[in-house]
Amino acid sequence: MRSKQNLQGLLTICRKAGKLAMGLEPAKSAIEGGRASGLIVCTDASPRSKKEAAYFAAHAGIGCTEVPFTKLEMGQYIGRAAGVLAVCDDGFFRRIETLVKTSEETAHKLISDQR
Repeated sequence: MRSKQNLQGLLTICRKAGKLAMGLEPAKSAIEGGRASGLIVCTDASPRSKKEAAYFAAHAGIGCTEVPFTKLEMGQYIGRAAGVLAVCDDGFFRRIETLVKTSEETAHKLISDQR
């Protein structure tokens, strides 16, 4: 849970720093302009959006990570509901990837402990 809260805070800081391109089209523009360090995708983004995000990220040689938030939750954290976002800072994107991995490991551990 703590890593999810840290991720929420980091996304808020990232937005305030102007390091997010929110939405699929702005994310594509950030990739084409060479500004994107990686893409993040919400859990409830459409399959088509997820596929396009993965394609553009792979084509540009950058990461694409699914975050444990819905578009509605993302809207509450950053002020705009978007299923795909480009992170335009290497440090922010690396930290987001680390927090997502930590959040997933914690979730798997909780499930294992319940069995």
